[in-house]
Amino acid sequence: MITLPDNLKRPFADHLLAVADDKLMLGHRNSDWTGLAPILEEDIAFSSLAQDEMAHAQALYQLIAGLIGTSADALAFGRESEAFRCAAIVEAPDEFDWATAICRQFYCDHFDRLRLRRLARSSYKPLADLANRLAAEEQIHVEHVDSWIQRLGRGTDESRQRMQRSLDALAAIAPSLFEPIEHEHELVAADVYPRAEKDMFETWRNELEQIANDSSLKLDLHPPSPQAIGGRRGKHTEHLAPLLEEMCEVYRLEPNAAW
Repeated sequence: MITLPDNLKRPFADHLLAVADDKLMLGHRNSDWTGLAPILEEDIAFSSLAQDEMAHAQALYQLIAGLIGTSADALAFGRESEAFRCAAIVEAPDEFDWATAICRQFYCDHFDRLRLRRLARSSYKPLADLANRLAAEEQIHVEHVDSWIQRLGRGTDESRQRMQRSLDALAAIAPSLFEPIEHEHELVAADVYPRAEKDMFETWRNELEQIANDSSLKLDLHPPSPQAIGGRRGKHTEHLAPLLEEMCEVYRLEPNAAW
């Protein structure tokens, strides 16, 4: 389909906001590493990946904005915290710990690749076309972060221990990526968000465990409780409000400015 039915526009917007908000927050967090990454080549690479995440977010916001009558900037910078749909793991700061930054990326990139591949099969052609393009770029992100997991997991005792601590610390909130969006079943029924070919959480966990095991690391991941209410439904960690204050400061000073 090339025209989305009116009754699906709100659920569709909420679902894509979750994708875009995850990417915007992750990109913003990772942009803090510009000039600070462990080696020069990685400084360039990680900054490029952060730009990718924010460019993906912008493209998704533009798709949503065209459907609900607003602008991409208003969606990215003009909402209050409870209107965001990002998961807890992208809200949390890494405190400039490289192991934490890489492990956060590890959890998020593998999830995003699965999510985008699923969206690329959408019955809504504008979304399928966009998701296909983003999924190809996400594959590069996955390959990059996997190489760092292997490099540090197989490195020194210190690097392996630091990676294991970070994987363990983030394991409690990483499954928040799988919290369903309200009315998601309507999108699934219409094939706008196609059914997963296999259990998505199990696929994600298996992919991560394979890389971790190959890197002398261990994972302990469990599906989120079906009763849990978190960022997908506007209940956020204490980290989001200050992140938005920093990220949205310029826009809130002059929302109608043209750049």
